[in-house]
Amino acid sequence: MTLIMEDDYGLLSPHIQPEARYSLTLPHFLTLILMLEVIAIFLIPTWMLNPIAWVMLGFSLPVLAWLLFHRVVIRLVFTTPEPVAKKLVDPRWSPFRYVGWGGDVKTAYLLESEGVKEDLVVVLHGRGSSLYNVESRALHIAELGTNVIGLNLRGHGGCDRRKDWTLLKVADDIEAMLESFEHEFRENLPERIWFYGHSVGGFLSIWLGANPTGWWKNRLAGLILESPATSFPLAVESLLPPYLRTFKPWVRQILRREHERIHPDLSIRYATAQVPHFGMPTVPVLVLQAMRDDRLGREHYNLLTSHLGDDASIHLLSSQPHTSGVDSEERKQILEKWLKPRLGDVMEGLI
Repeated sequence: MTLIMEDDYGLLSPHIQPEARYSLTLPHFLTLILMLEVIAIFLIPTWMLNPIAWVMLGFSLPVLAWLLFHRVVIRLVFTTPEPVAKKLVDPRWSPFRYVGWGGDVKTAYLLESEGVKEDLVVVLHGRGSSLYNVESRALHIAELGTNVIGLNLRGHGGCDRRKDWTLLKVADDIEAMLESFEHEFRENLPERIWFYGHSVGGFLSIWLGANPTGWWKNRLAGLILESPATSFPLAVESLLPPYLRTFKPWVRQILRREHERIHPDLSIRYATAQVPHFGMPTVPVLVLQAMRDDRLGREHYNLLTSHLGDDASIHLLSSQPHTSGVDSEERKQILEKWLKPRLGDVMEGLI
């Protein structure tokens, strides 16, 4: 297969969007005032003898506390954990390049099956994880006779862009990656597209499944969701330390303003960034939920299952924790049983 080269990037120009431009915001202005106050204390010895200085100091202390609070919230939500780049184990992965959100050149990986190329599964890992961590799941799916695509989400694994991280940027990256895939395969595109999402990757799978676009819109066949996140507000609350959860109204205000700064042209808001507000998929859905989810708990699961149709296949796994570092036989068997009648003849003799 011919992989996309740098000369071809111009074909994906619709995804080249300008990065958010920094302007003088209230936190920046207040920080500037505090810096000037500190400079005055050191350069003007008599400054603290002025009553105005003490008045300013009285106002500055709560402002400083608010700025520190603002910085902590931004780092927790809009900055990903320090990525750990690990090399994929299976040498059959073929890297290819594509242009994602903001014109960022990124890398995805294709694992081609030896069977009929009728199906393509897009594997998406969770926040703080990487493609390396879900590789065992990707390899298991490939053994069933399907092509598999995986990638490190921006700010994860070997991919940078940790700051100003949003799920909307990641979703746009995935759509751009699929457009590149269309460019490579041209007339030999798979008949069915599937998404396998773990944790935040599950949130992205639901988002993309509810809002399919491009060549794969009418080829979307189903979603496989492993212990998925289904609500941005709930996910944010799980990231907050206990001492910050008392200040949820302030947190929501900070997140709303920061989100509008990064995505000024979008209408998605903090409260609506959850199912079913951004849509629900109409394709078959398999839910593989850790019975003892020590990361997200049951709230995300309960929210999702309350809006899924009767045709969804929902399983609570007693042997599978939330972490992608564990891959149980229970998960594999349920997945194979669900996929078998949907992949057709390609799985005959493989299971």
